[in-house]
Amino acid sequence: MENHQTEANRNSDKKRRKWNCIGHALRKETGGIEKTALDWNPQGYRRRGRPKRTWRRTIEDEIRSTGRSWNEVKGIAGDRNAWKLFMDALCSTGSKRIRR
Repeated sequence: MENHQTEANRNSDKKRRKWNCIGHALRKETGGIEKTALDWNPQGYRRRGRPKRTWRRTIEDEIRSTGRSWNEVKGIAGDRNAWKLFMDALCSTGSKRIRR
């Protein structure tokens, strides 16, 4: 039981770090390479053996699970307090642990 909880916490921490990085990139100046990379959609085909599931698609699926759109998330990122609430809702493990 304890091993399962620690794995859930590790996954939650990974997810939290990923979304922390995304929020940081979305708050960058317009035209910044980090912000451009998040919106970039490469055209063409993948080589044989490359996964169809991209990092961007996993992000979009996680956003859809909250009932929001990518543009709404970009707007939320501008307000740090709203972003923290969004991340808490997105990355919660269901435990009663207090985050500082």
